[in-house]
Amino acid sequence: MQQLHWQDRFNIGVEIVDQAHRRLFAIVEKVMDLYVEKHENKFACIEGIKYFKAYAIKHFAEEEAYMREIGYDGYLSHKRIHDRMKRETLPELERALYASDFSTETVQRFIGVCTGWLTGHILIADRAITGKTVVQQVSLKRDDERTVIRAVILHPLQEMFGPSIQFVGRFSAETAIVDAQYYELTYRGHQGQTLRFLLVIGEKTLLRAASLMFGMDFYAKNEIVLFAMQELAQHLLQWAAASFGDDPDEYQLEGDRFLDREEVGPLFGERAPEYNLLFSASQDYFALCIDQRPVSEETMP
Repeated sequence: MQQLHWQDRFNIGVEIVDQAHRRLFAIVEKVMDLYVEKHENKFACIEGIKYFKAYAIKHFAEEEAYMREIGYDGYLSHKRIHDRMKRETLPELERALYASDFSTETVQRFIGVCTGWLTGHILIADRAITGKTVVQQVSLKRDDERTVIRAVILHPLQEMFGPSIQFVGRFSAETAIVDAQYYELTYRGHQGQTLRFLLVIGEKTLLRAASLMFGMDFYAKNEIVLFAMQELAQHLLQWAAASFGDDPDEYQLEGDRFLDREEVGPLFGERAPEYNLLFSASQDYFALCIDQRPVSEETMP
């Protein structure tokens, strides 16, 4: 039986924070073991999920106290991420679990979302607290596209999945990505403008990325893999979205969805996305398309 394992690369070097992260991963691992692998009764799952929620809230308070103590400049933005997880994501997961009577699918969703959230949050936001990350947020209003790609997209990906991730050029609708999955996120700015991301990734690459995240092998796509990668993509894309404005919360997530191949073609119609970026991951490829549209274009017939 495979198990989710803590990885030392998640350490940020602050013991009270690292200890809490290890505990949160251990709780998710226990839920995964008891309910998904051993098919124990739902009571064990209920208690595990309650414990995760309570411990996460305790951890957020401790981490926020540490950030205030060291005078961390990104405290308010970081706290807002905690607040969204505490007030929106976890309650929504809990409602879905009870509504489905703790079905296997919703428990897998809980495991995937929590693992993806922890991975993205630790490697992007938490490591920034101690300056251990190479990720630097820049404004995407700059004309230096290479700087934008490196700082906002490539470096975070390398933090998560290693130096084999490289930017290789332009992506188009004709680019061949085997068994491609299409995931779209749409953000809305304060002035009504939209920011859209489309992630195009092959199933083999998706499974390899999930294996790196969980520290275990995946041989087939399931709810755990999909929701973990969906949550991780949101962390990466939220980081990129924040770089389109001076205010870290300039853009708020409006919606996300998986698309069919037939739905992707029109996105490359008369007005192609501003950024069509192709990346290599060992022998495989994936793409990220970014499109920012002002209010005037959104209101045009």
